[in-house]
Amino acid sequence: MITNTPLAYEHGDTKLEGLFVHDDKLTTPMPGILLIHEFTGLDDSMLPHAERLARQGYAVLLCDMYGKGIRPKDKAEASTQAHIYKKDRTLMRARAKAGLDALEVHPAVNRNRLFALGFSFGGCAALELARSGANLTGAISFYGYLNTPEPCRPGAVQGRLLVLHGAHDRVVPMSEIPIFEKEMHEADTDFRIIVLHDAGHGFANPTHENDPATGSWYCEEAAEKAWKTALEFLARN
Repeated sequence: MITNTPLAYEHGDTKLEGLFVHDDKLTTPMPGILLIHEFTGLDDSMLPHAERLARQGYAVLLCDMYGKGIRPKDKAEASTQAHIYKKDRTLMRARAKAGLDALEVHPAVNRNRLFALGFSFGGCAALELARSGANLTGAISFYGYLNTPEPCRPGAVQGRLLVLHGAHDRVVPMSEIPIFEKEMHEADTDFRIIVLHDAGHGFANPTHENDPATGSWYCEEAAEKAWKTALEFLARN
């Protein structure tokens, strides 16, 4: 049975509250996935993703990037919160690392098989966490921001990276891909980029509103393609 339980943890003086999701029928330590939310925060749209991963045998911590009780009511509030971390990538990395630490010490988790997976803002956080040299077997970004003011050092990334990107995304334009590729090549990183030519930003989020100005829409077919690739990546690693 898939269960979800609030999990309190901290980052310095900041109290955080994530959600731990796993199959309680599994008794051996499971590979752990830190699942990082979009800019809208830890909302209901993330739970189906966590449950999907839990059904595959992973223990998932829905990470709280903003703080306990900070749940944006609208896009304006969400943008204000996300901007704090987008402009301070050191803080973004440290906040994500606090979630990874909480996941790693959970008794249901195999601390030698840890992954980060995020969407949009969360995809950016997953990649920044990997750039920081965190103990990750792999990291996956669904339409995450690819740029960074702090490019990774050679050898810093411990695991493999998978980037899933929509060709029509205007939030994260295709022009960011060659810059990201150059950074990863120079850092001698094992990475793979999959461009979905029938997708834009937010393609895996059913609650996403269609927005031609930002190239954003939900696409079930693209989402399933991306999930198939992501699950294969996780299984291989």
